[in-house]
Amino acid sequence: MDFVREFQRLILSKPRYNIIHFGAENCEYAEAVRSKNCYYCFGIFYSEDVYYARYSRKCVSCSGLTFCMGCEWCTECVDCANCYMADFCQDCANCRDCQFCKDCFGCSNCFGCAGLYQKQYRIFNEQLTKEEYEKRMQSIDLKSSTQRQAVRGRVQELRTKAPNLGIHQFSCEDCIGNHLSECKNCYRCHDSFALEDCLFCIETNGHKNCCDLSHCFECEWSYQCIHCPSCHTCNFCFHAHYCSDSEFCVFSKNLKNCFGCVYMQNKEYHILNKPYAPDDYHREVARIRAEMQKSGQYNLLPYFCSPYEEYRIRHETDSVIQSMPASYSPSTL
Repeated sequence: MDFVREFQRLILSKPRYNIIHFGAENCEYAEAVRSKNCYYCFGIFYSEDVYYARYSRKCVSCSGLTFCMGCEWCTECVDCANCYMADFCQDCANCRDCQFCKDCFGCSNCFGCAGLYQKQYRIFNEQLTKEEYEKRMQSIDLKSSTQRQAVRGRVQELRTKAPNLGIHQFSCEDCIGNHLSECKNCYRCHDSFALEDCLFCIETNGHKNCCDLSHCFECEWSYQCIHCPSCHTCNFCFHAHYCSDSEFCVFSKNLKNCFGCVYMQNKEYHILNKPYAPDDYHREVARIRAEMQKSGQYNLLPYFCSPYEEYRIRHETDSVIQSMPASYSPSTL
């Protein structure tokens, strides 16, 4: 049996869903996880009333966020953590009522500042009294695109004079990586939240003891998986949800001890969508795994199919089913 060829044929046999809701409520045009009232968000976790955001976590009443965590009433912020009423800020943490700030920590009532720590009532890093600050702020017209562009220019100029952090970590311990929040014992991880004992993970959150994961959350003891939520001891999986002790599973849910299964749910001891007795399953998986390791395909390579191979596989298949099976509904994920 040519495992890789049959595996690719199964992947090409059904249409793929285009969006994922995972415990979400009223989240239109969004890939949302345990969130509520989010619109046009991609990778939004544990959030509520968020619009036009990408990969942000535990945010409330915000819009235009990218890689933010624990923010509230913020607009157009990037890589910010635990900020309140912050607008157009980047790489800021624990800031309140700040606009157009970069690399600021624990600041409040600051505008157009860079590289500040626990400061208040500053405009372009200049210290003002409360009265002076409020008066100057009244004269700034942020509705004008010209003024906004001028403000960004001033901030960029300040960044050439103030220290710039090379690494941005928030509430982390023993971590090597950039833009991490609430992580512990992680190596070369980036843009991630709440990881522990992980290696080489990007845009992930809530993992323990995982390596080489991307766009996954709350997985344990898993390796080289993409878009897989709540999986345990899974390798080389793609869009597999709530799976355990499985490898090379795609667009599937609630699988256990499955190998090379596609578009399946609530199954156990299956190889290439076919059932096996437990002893036969383990023996056959060991054989296939040994062959793949010998040929250098025990990795993500089986997912890659050239346009020519895709054409040939599709036309060699007796029939191409044009709709998902009734037992599989993306809305239930």
